[in-house]
Amino acid sequence: MKLTAIAYADDKCIDSQLLVANLVALFRLRGLSTASLLAGSAIFEQDFCQAEHKISPLQLAKLVSNAIKSWPTDDLAFILGQQWLPAQSGQLSQGLLCSEDLDQAQRFWQRYHWLVQPWLQISRWQTAEQQHLLLQQDLGMPQLQRFFIELSLSSLVSSYKRLSRCRWQGQFSLPYSAPSNIDQYYKYLGDELKFNQPICVVSVNQSTLKQAFELHNSQGFLQAQRQLRRQYLNADHRIGLPATIRALLLRQIHANLSLPDVAQQLCLSPATLKRRLKAFSISFQQLQDEAKLQHAIYLIVINGDSNLHIAKQLKFADSNNFRRSFKRWTGQLPSQFRYWLSN
Repeated sequence: MKLTAIAYADDKCIDSQLLVANLVALFRLRGLSTASLLAGSAIFEQDFCQAEHKISPLQLAKLVSNAIKSWPTDDLAFILGQQWLPAQSGQLSQGLLCSEDLDQAQRFWQRYHWLVQPWLQISRWQTAEQQHLLLQQDLGMPQLQRFFIELSLSSLVSSYKRLSRCRWQGQFSLPYSAPSNIDQYYKYLGDELKFNQPICVVSVNQSTLKQAFELHNSQGFLQAQRQLRRQYLNADHRIGLPATIRALLLRQIHANLSLPDVAQQLCLSPATLKRRLKAFSISFQQLQDEAKLQHAIYLIVINGDSNLHIAKQLKFADSNNFRRSFKRWTGQLPSQFRYWLSN
């Protein structure tokens, strides 16, 4: 990854013709004030006349915060998610509509999602029975975590229903307590929900992944893939700073990288890196804990490794220290996660 492709909090990297324009249109449709929606965001009505107009993560955070405050009910993210394909899916639309099955659609989405959903970081775990997609936030904004999870999962379910002509078949693990708008979750996501989980995970059976979509078109998909690959490689930004650091920490998990180590790899001073992360409302320690937790859960759930082996992998002094840290991260002991993602 070129360092120049990394997006910082004030970089103009988010296409305003997708989620932002859809949000403004939805407010107009409901007769709500777009002035209140855009207040303090440095986004203006005339910006939507510019085809290439982009906004920064900081502007998006302000816009979404305004939207949540102004929207009269608790279903905003879910409604936006229902409109994702094709209103917000942008350049990904053709590839998704031509996908052979959910497996191909999800791999395509995971590879190129940053062009239309740059707030997401997506990882994938495989077992013989299931595929697990891990959804984390790339552009910080921890205060808006629930909104972006609701938006992402609603868009996934509605897109699947449109492409497969079937009801959603999968389970969701959600990293927060059951919210007051739980009825919206049942309405838009179904009832296969687990709250208070350490990471947001979408679990789908392997058999579901390979069920053919009615409208699949292999030539159309290949054409879309070629076009999108060129656009992706030519994009000014292809990953945010938080996701860059998570990826570095996971790739070099055995090295137990410190903030100065990561800063050096990114050609930044430690002070500058701290400041850049603070703009995303996230710290290096948070990202380091998230990376260690993700790897630990992988070793427990997917590999079935022992606490002692995991402690050595993550550079803990002994298994007791690892157990204490794991309980601090999750509120539970590692043994309680042995069968976490099992059917």
